Amino acid sequence: MDQLPNLAGIATADLVEKIGGGNFSASYINWSRTLNLLRKHAPGWMPELVTTQDGGVLHRAPAGGYLLLRFRHLDGRTTPEVPQAVMDPRNAAISFDKITARDITDTHRRGVCMAAAFTFGLAYELWAKVSLESGYAAEQESSDETDARPSAEEARRIKCSELVEAYSASVDAIRNGIDSGDFYTAAEAWYELPQDVMRGLWVAPSKGGPFTTKQREAMRTDEFTKYRPQQDQAA
Repeated sequence: MDQLPNLAGIATADLVEKIGGGNFSASYINWSRTLNLLRKHAPGWMPELVTTQDGGVLHRAPAGGYLLLRFRHLDGRTTPEVPQAVMDPRNAAISFDKITARDITDTHRRGVCMAAAFTFGLAYELWAKVSLESGYAAEQESSDETDARPSAEEARRIKCSELVEAYSASVDAIRNGIDSGDFYTAAEAWYELPQDVMRGLWVAPSKGGPFTTKQREAMRTDEFTKYRPQQDQAA
C-alpha cells in the first residue's frame, strides 16, 4: 500500500472562522472547506461510512451510538476506521434510541473532519492548538483567568460556540439559505432545532452569535416565519 498523503500544514489562517470573543472564542474550519482541501491535496480519497452488519450506519455502543468512518481511494484502497460518537452540544453521549437523523448528519460532518486530521493530519493544528501559517495563533488563557468563573455573558458566548460547532450543518444551512434567498431551506433547518438550541444560538453578532444582523432581521420576517411548523404556531 502506498504511503498516505501527509496534509499537515495545508490548512492556513485565512480559512479559520471564530465564534465568540475575548478569552472564550473558539476557532474552527468549516467542514466544507476541510473537504475542499482534501479534494485538492489528496485527489481520489473520499470519506466513507462503514456500515453495521445489518447495513445501517449507526453503530450501537453501551451508552449511545457512533459512526465508523474511513477514507476510500478510487483505486479501492481504504484507511483504518475511526469512530465518532454521536453527542449533544455538551459533548455527552446521546441515548441510542433518541438519536435523530439530524444528529447523524451533524456527527458525520464533524467526524469526517476529525478522521481527516487523524488519518492525513489535515488541519490537525486546530485540534492540537498549534499555530497555523499566516499568523494564526490559538487564544491563550492567562493563569489568573483559569480559575475565574466566566460572567453570564461569557458563559452564554461559550454555550453559543459549542452549539455552533455541534450544529454546524444546520447553522450553515440557515446562513446560506437566507443569503441566497432560499427561506424555505433556512427556516426548515432553523425550526428543526430543539428549542433550547434555538435560544442558545440567538445571540447578537457583537456578542459572538453566528448570524449577522441582516440574517437575524430576515428570520423575524413573515417570509421566514410562515414556514414555522403548525404545531409551533399553535403553541
